[in-house]
This record gives sequence, structure tokens and C-alpha cells, in this order.
Amino acid sequence: MAQEEYHTFPRTQMGNGTMGRKSCGFWTQIAVVSVLVCWCAGARAQEMPELPRTDGLQTCMPDLRDYRVITVGPVGRDHTDLQEAIDAATPQTVIKIDSQAVLRGTYILRNKSSEDGWIIITSNATTLPKEEQRVTPTASTLTTMPTIISDNTSGQPCFTAAAGARYYRLVGLHLTVDTTVTENFGIVMFNSGSDFIVDRCYIHGHDKATIMKAGVLLNCANSAVINSHISQIHSIGFDTYAIGGTNGPGPFKIINNYLEAAGENILFGGAAPTTPGLVPSDIEVLNNHFTKPWSWRVGHPSYAGRHWTIKNLFELKTGQRVLVQGNLFENCWADLPIGQSGYAILLTVRGEGGKAPQATVSDITIRYNVIRHVGAGISLSGSDGNIPTQGSRRILIAHNFFTDVNGPAYGDGNTAGPNDGTFIKLGDPEHVTIDHNTIEQTGPITWAIDTIRSFRFTNNLVNCSLSAGGYQGMYGPGFARGGNGPMARYFPSVTDANQLFHNNVLVGGPAADYSNYATISKNYFPASRDAWNGDADIADSMIYLQRCVTVSVPPPTTSHNSGIRQNGTMLEIDPLPHGQQAIVQIMDVRGMLVHSFIVSAGEHGRYDLSALPRGIHVVRVVGGWWLVVGG
Repeated sequence: MAQEEYHTFPRTQMGNGTMGRKSCGFWTQIAVVSVLVCWCAGARAQEMPELPRTDGLQTCMPDLRDYRVITVGPVGRDHTDLQEAIDAATPQTVIKIDSQAVLRGTYILRNKSSEDGWIIITSNATTLPKEEQRVTPTASTLTTMPTIISDNTSGQPCFTAAAGARYYRLVGLHLTVDTTVTENFGIVMFNSGSDFIVDRCYIHGHDKATIMKAGVLLNCANSAVINSHISQIHSIGFDTYAIGGTNGPGPFKIINNYLEAAGENILFGGAAPTTPGLVPSDIEVLNNHFTKPWSWRVGHPSYAGRHWTIKNLFELKTGQRVLVQGNLFENCWADLPIGQSGYAILLTVRGEGGKAPQATVSDITIRYNVIRHVGAGISLSGSDGNIPTQGSRRILIAHNFFTDVNGPAYGDGNTAGPNDGTFIKLGDPEHVTIDHNTIEQTGPITWAIDTIRSFRFTNNLVNCSLSAGGYQGMYGPGFARGGNGPMARYFPSVTDANQLFHNNVLVGGPAADYSNYATISKNYFPASRDAWNGDADIADSMIYLQRCVTVSVPPPTTSHNSGIRQNGTMLEIDPLPHGQQAIVQIMDVRGMLVHSFIVSAGEHGRYDLSALPRGIHVVRVVGGWWLVVGG
């Protein structure tokens, strides 16, 4: 059988012919997939997704030596009014606003009809966070930023784009909404044009509103949101999103942001585009932190008293050639009847009542992510019932760590339904590959609703015990539990001979229920994680295998269970009991070892996490405990 390879080489010079993004001062290769598929004679080849075509979208700051500067401020500046400065600016202009100035209004980015350079709107402070460094809303950061407040009671944004506007950068700005405004429909709205970059901005709503609809609206082309902090995006009874778009063709880059929204943290689709035939395309979503604060959850000890409508963390209702890589997704719970059922990720193609028959959710790659504290994992519909769409095909879910996918803790309470801690709910997509994932979920692995053509499930470590509702494993309705029957009914392309269900560890699963896939295909059914000591063939390929198996060195007789935490940029480990020492391993989201050190008995372990490369890391102390940091 042919082999599949997944490579990522951060901070490495790329060779010719590879797909990547140019980063400031170095090349960062984000995606190379080398796939050879050659199943047995007569079997249909498993098609893999195409990656985004984003080479033309560069996010680095331009060389500013030939740029002129316009200043904005209350005293002694070129302009006191920002709109006057924007109107006066020509390409290759930096508009510098006094760092602690407070401006109110809605500012229009004009069409300058030129491609000769950028118009950059930024702070005059020299201490802004460096390029590729995500901003955090600390007091010291805010002193470097001018504040722009939308005080328009009809819901207008801080910035909007005129028809045909292009080549604008918003850098190091604090953008928000006046607390007297109860309904805002977008803080930054690019409803036309192209080539917009939002970089190192702090964008947020407020808790006195009923609608804070959107942080950044991408109804434009060739644009990016990077290194920014978007928060307090929420509403009561209405949809919301930190970043989203319905009428932008792409490409888009959404890189290294903190994204907080009650509805969808990122959403593409949700309304019929006004441009005929448009599908958002070529989207990179890299190294972001998606979260919903527990203070938004009714009944949680930290609940703040406002019941915002909760949906999911990432959703595509239409989109193609999308890469979701290296992100931390956390905290999503059921909020019925107005909200949703607690899924982290929804890939649900929607034809918008027949107004968008071109809609598709295809060529989607989801890899090297951490997903935790959610009611269910992924919902992948494949179609929109009888409403015409182009369907969903070529979906790759690989090298992800799903942990605390927990129906009882975060689900909708319906143990007889499909959303109770399920890893993936499936309609009728085509060419779905689920490979090299570690999945700790309380419900079934699959809940298949329709026949899935061209399905592959390989090299995964996953819980296969009975759920609270009595469901288990590779499941679909019409059967008592998962196994041979549901797989033959819902996954007919999978056979023992073609090894499309192969090399998995199904913890707590009954091997006899999968006997039709046991002669040529090879799977493992340990009674528990502790009962399985590992298999060399799988151990070499599972990035989070060590999380789930007994380590080769026996753990200490007195367990040190709790003493690992992240405190700001510092990793802290409590002193170990007498006679013990621990090896601390720090791995990136690919499971590659980045750093290790030893903590001796009585020693308080500390490590400065700012020394790590940007992104999410898993910290593991040999002996069993672990922590996800960064994001």
C-alpha cells in the first residue's frame, strides 16, 4: 500500500514548487502534502484536498523608506480629523495618530485607484508590539494605541471601505464601540474592495449591548487579519462572529489571533452572496486561539449574568481550499433552543434556500489543532437536504488532539441523540479522510446519518466504550451499537482488503464487533489506556500516543498529580516529593519535541515560554500529567 506523508517545516527555507507564506525575515513552510494512493484493484482512490492558493497574499509590512508621513492629533499635527487625513493620503503614505488620542466616528477608506503602495493607518508610538507578535489588551499595550470609537447608534463600524478601495493597512489600533450604542453590526466592515490587512489591533465590543454582531467582516478580496485580539462579540438571540464573510471571494489569511465570539468565532457563509457564483476560497486559518469565556455560560460559577447566544467555534457554510492548522479551539457548550448543541467545528454546506446553488464545503484540511472542553467534535453535513448545492468532498482531518469532548459536561443533555459527546456526525460527504488523530470523547466515534462514499479512518487513537446513551464506536442509526453492521451500511467503500479502516486503537471497544475488518486490516482493542503498552508501528506515527499509554519508566509510587500550570509567559512546576525527579517535554502541535529539561526533587521548575516558537505547545511531564500552553 502506498504511504501518505504530512510535512511541516517551520522557519525553514522552502524549495521551489512548494506552497507557503512569506514571513518577515524568513520563510515559513505551512503546508506540503505528498500523497500517493493506490488501493486494491477495483477500489476508488481516496482523493485528498487541495491546499489554499495564497502565494499572492503577503502580510509583511512593506519597506517604508519611500513613504511619506501624515500626522493626526489634537495639537500640532497635520490634521485633527482622521477622515481628512485619509482623504488627503496617496499610496505610499503612513498616517500616524497620536498614541493616546481618542477619536469618535466612522471612517471611510477611500478608493485611490492605484496599486503603487499602501496607505497605513497606525499609531505614532515606537513601542508597538513587533511584527508577528499577537497583541494582548494590557495597560502597557493600550498606552501605545490610539482609540477609535464608533458612537453611531445605527450600528455603523469604526472603519468601512468605499467601493473599489484597496491597499489599506490598519496597524496597532484600539477599535471599539461606545457603551451608549446597544446594537453594532460590525466594528471593521470591508464590504467592498481588496487588499486590506488588520495587524496587531485590539478590537472589542462591550457587555451593555444586545447586539455586537461582528469584529471584522471580510466581504472583500485578498485580505488578512493577523496578530490581533478580538473579543466581546456577542448578542442575545442573534448570530455573531469575530471574523466572517458572505460576499468575499478570498484569498484570506487569519493568522495568530485571539478570537472570542458567542456565535461562531469564525464563520464563512450564512447568507446568499450578492456576487453571482461566489464561494469564499483559499483561506488559511493558522495559530489562532478560539474560545468562549466560561463567564458566558449560564450556571457556571463565573457566569456574569448575560445570556449570550452560543453556537460553535468554527463554521463553513460555504468555502473551498481552506487550511485550518495549529489552532487551539476550546470551550463550547450546548445552548438550546436558540443556540446550538456544543460542536466545536461545523462543516455544513448551505444553499441559502436556493439562492446559493454554487455553495460547497470542499478541499478542507484540518490538522495539527488542539480541540478541548466541547460538547461534540465535528459536524460534516455533505449536503443541504433538497436544496441545491455543490456538496462537500475532499475533507482531511489529521494529526489533531481532541480531548474532553464531553457530552455530559457540555452537551445538549439528549443522550439518545447524535450530539452527546460524538466525535464526528456525518451526512453524505465524499472523500473524507480521518488519520493520525488522538480523540478522547464520551460519545460514539461516528454518528452517520447517510451513506458516505470514499471514507477512510486510519491510525487514530480513540475512545470506543459505550456512551451514556448506549452508543459506541463506528455508529449509525438502525443498529444497537457500532461495528460491522453500521460500517457496511454507512461506509460501503471500506473493506478489510483495502485497509481503509486500519491501524487504529479503539480503547474499550469489542474486537468481535469489528471482525469483518480483521484479516488484512489491523486494529487494536485494549480494554483501557493503561492496558495497552503500545505497538511500535503505531507508536512511531501517533503524535499524542504518549498521552494515552503506559510510559516505559514506571510512574512514582507517590503520584505528583496537579503541580503544572501556565502563569503568564512562565511554565511553573511545583516541587516534587523527596526522591523523585521528572522529565519535562515540550512538543509542538505536530508532536515534535521542541525542548526538554529535568526537575529534581524539591526543585520548583520554571521555564520561560516566550522562548518557544510561536504557536500551541503541549507540555508533558513523564509520569502522566500534561498541559496545553500558548495559542
